[in-house]
Amino acid sequence: MQVKCGIAYVEGSRQDLADSQYYWGTAAINKDPKNYLKLHEDTKAKAVYALESILADLAVLDIPDNTEVIVTTSSHNPEKWAQDIRRNISGAHTIEHLRADASRSRVQKTYKITLNDVKPEGYGSIAYCLFAGDEKASIELDESEIAIGLDFGTSTVIATVFDGTGSIIERSVIEGGSGQLYQNIADELDKSNLASNRMMRDTQHDISLIRKGVENFQDRGKFIYGVSALASKPFEEEYQQCFSQWFDLKIEQIANFASGQGYTDRAKCFVAWGGAAQLPGMAEALAEFNVLLLPNPQFINANGLKLLTQVSVGEATNV
Repeated sequence: MQVKCGIAYVEGSRQDLADSQYYWGTAAINKDPKNYLKLHEDTKAKAVYALESILADLAVLDIPDNTEVIVTTSSHNPEKWAQDIRRNISGAHTIEHLRADASRSRVQKTYKITLNDVKPEGYGSIAYCLFAGDEKASIELDESEIAIGLDFGTSTVIATVFDGTGSIIERSVIEGGSGQLYQNIADELDKSNLASNRMMRDTQHDISLIRKGVENFQDRGKFIYGVSALASKPFEEEYQQCFSQWFDLKIEQIANFASGQGYTDRAKCFVAWGGAAQLPGMAEALAEFNVLLLPNPQFINANGLKLLTQVSVGEATNV
């Protein structure tokens, strides 16, 4: 899903951001293709730019002015980053952004943001599949039983062992999520002998365009790098080859963790979620190992965090 916006921070609790502007999502890539910041590559950046992330989401969703927003977030290391996240996002914040409709008019909005809690990465997914009551995304797990959740993200694949109460027993953070796959595809394209490579000065393919080509696969039915009549090219062969190699490596790393700790034979089920869990070919690849891919896997964690917020503070206005 392509998300883009430009935000101007007008005033608020973060006085250090007053009169600053920033671009988000594909708008940041288009503005500066070589130097945009990739938050998924740095857990510190996720904490430092937590407010910018939230404000961009509110703008894209066109949340009304003067909305009180109560959020539960997740982090790879809550013990280390929770206080920074709380300090960075809490308070009142006034921003300006362009409407996403045809008018493209500039609007100013103020949000009061309260942090409810910071949970371990993927905890929202566990809570949702256990307690949300969503028939399509629920798993049946007694309190004494365990399951293993596989969170396929951009920078990591996180294998989490949890029980029927939602308690995390153990987890393993495996480096190299879909970003690694995109880089592998870029490397393969760099080495190809296609005539279009002669139109590129350094023959280094942009992984953001590879990612866009993968995300657009459902609409186009094929993998296309770029939109230029001079340099755009198909990369189905490279995708299939690199995906197979990348997935086999992830399964090996997951197996080393799960079987090495004795969890494989004890786990009632394996489930998968996360943005990279919807990669083309992922459902079929996971099915070979009897891993259940939950529907709309990219939203499972967010929906679970929303559920946890509602449980903690009641049915207050929350996003």
